[in-house]
Amino acid sequence: RQSREAVGTFRSTIQQVRQTVDAYDVQIGAVADAARSLQQAVVTAVGQEDTTGLMANLDQAFTIAVSALNTRINGNFIFGGARTDQPPVTVSTLSDLQALALSSDAFANDQTVRSAFIAEGTDIKFGQLADGVASEIFASFKRIADFDAGPSGPLSGKLTAAQRAFLETEIGNIESAVQQIQSAQVKNGLASNRLDVADAQHESTQLFLESLVSDIEDVNLAEAASRLNQDQVALQASFEALRTLGQLSLLNFL
Repeated sequence: RQSREAVGTFRSTIQQVRQTVDAYDVQIGAVADAARSLQQAVVTAVGQEDTTGLMANLDQAFTIAVSALNTRINGNFIFGGARTDQPPVTVSTLSDLQALALSSDAFANDQTVRSAFIAEGTDIKFGQLADGVASEIFASFKRIADFDAGPSGPLSGKLTAAQRAFLETEIGNIESAVQQIQSAQVKNGLASNRLDVADAQHESTQLFLESLVSDIEDVNLAEAASRLNQDQVALQASFEALRTLGQLSLLNFL
């Protein structure tokens, strides 16, 4: 019975972790889509030599990323590490981001990666951190916003040579940011697979233990005693037969 309870506890833990891992999948995917959308907008601006609408796309991508990274489950911020009681992203507008000395200052998460025991002697690190997912795309957000507000801006209309050079470089930077986000997605996918394997093993164990306990609890004691006595008599008879055979020699057959 104790083993059944232990397996049940592990499955309950897996279910709770699964809720967070599934949320990571959705929200990291949203950040990835926002980054790709911005990248495409920059590529289009360079290709058409016109930045009309680029800053609106930047603002939209930034807003989506902030919202995704500040996701909460049961009141807890899931991208904050051990700091679950405060938003891991502290800025809410591009102006807020521009006011910071560094884009990394926008993140308030610590570096504690959440983990959980999902089987006897087995733990899984499943936590995702806001800066681990999006530090590079936030750097791009800030660079583009700062450039727009700087002497070579604004980014609204036909491209200048300086603007073209800047945006061409930024396309590569955003690609690197997308790869960082994709790495987080892969890590989350691996965690999800481990949960599936562990839960399947626990389910098989749980079914076996339930069947075993049911057989023990449902047994008829009188019937079991009778069967045991019959088995003992039969076993004794077998021993006697073997002993007799062991005492025979060729003379017994002559």
